[in-house]
Amino acid sequence: MSFDPADHQWVHRVLYVFAPTDAHPHFLAQRQTATGFDEGFRERDLLFVAVLEEGESLVDGQHAIDAASVRALRERYEVAPGTFAVVLVGKDGAAKRRSAEPVPPSALFGQIDQMPMRQREMRERR
Repeated sequence: MSFDPADHQWVHRVLYVFAPTDAHPHFLAQRQTATGFDEGFRERDLLFVAVLEEGESLVDGQHAIDAASVRALRERYEVAPGTFAVVLVGKDGAAKRRSAEPVPPSALFGQIDQMPMRQREMRERR
């Protein structure tokens, strides 16, 4: 399937996890730290997008992304081949955080919860 970040703007926040393969140690660590936080991801409208050079790239572990979309995402977020990167993108489509190391959900959620749009979402849900 084709993946276009514009389709998610104003709907989802996106956590892109770039890696050479799904066996890369940082990728495994990032995926493991996200395990068990499904409710936190849903509550924050956060998608986990695995962007792999080799192997199947997936949106939320379910929907495969085609090779052209993988190349376009690597170019858009300036992720060099063979490297690991985590990029958090807000609902406005702007990158909010970049890391060359895995990022724990508590740090992601804390950052998201400080965003003005998220603050408004939390007030509206009360």
